[in-house]
Amino acid sequence: MQKSIIILSLLFSMLHLHAAVYGVFVGVEKYDGTVSDLTASVDDAERMYRFFLNYADGGQLVLIKDKEATKQKILYSMDTLFKKAKADDLVVFYFSGHGAPGMFCPHNVCGGNMGLWHTEIKALFKRCKANTKLCIADACFAGSIKGRASSSQQASAASATSGSNVVVFMSSRDNEVSIENPNQYTGIFTKYLLQGLKGSADNNKDGSVNAYELYAYVRRNVRQSTNGKQTPVMFGSYKKYTPIITYR
Repeated sequence: MQKSIIILSLLFSMLHLHAAVYGVFVGVEKYDGTVSDLTASVDDAERMYRFFLNYADGGQLVLIKDKEATKQKILYSMDTLFKKAKADDLVVFYFSGHGAPGMFCPHNVCGGNMGLWHTEIKALFKRCKANTKLCIADACFAGSIKGRASSSQQASAASATSGSNVVVFMSSRDNEVSIENPNQYTGIFTKYLLQGLKGSADNNKDGSVNAYELYAYVRRNVRQSTNGKQTPVMFGSYKKYTPIITYR
């Protein structure tokens, strides 16, 4: 029986009829010569972009690939698009490419001198008025975005996100690489992320996928596929069992 996917709470509170989805999707395979090239990042970014096109107008989503994916353009696109979001809206940032501790690598990474720092991404998310925010990355050392915060910083962060649904879903821990499957032109993490979002993560077969189901599904399959070498991590401010997608 054919299923139609309806997002009710892409991240943790039901999207109202007047709500909108704004997203920036970045894939970098070809670099400036200071780091090695990749094989699957653009394909993965395009897949994520197409998935969210089911729920947003084309003008609300931006896809940035390879040479266009400079640090300046990524930050500009996030800032410009996320400024349009209202409180009831959802904003999404997806990155696939190289990563290093504390940063993602845009096309013009210049050996790390032009890194897309996690602190810069966090600042843009913090300024955005949307109460529902999703940050996803398929990159090495992606888990380092969590950082180390003092108790006072943690209290400040909790206050800043009070009443918000903020989810950060990273493909690997802060000391792990993220693995591609070059034969399928996909990152292992993004492969199972999309499968989960499309319904494979619905463990109890209740017609919806909640945050915990998605995390558990992706984590289990990524660890199995990489022989335990890669472990996705999810953190933020959200309720464990709130539905992400519902099928009718």
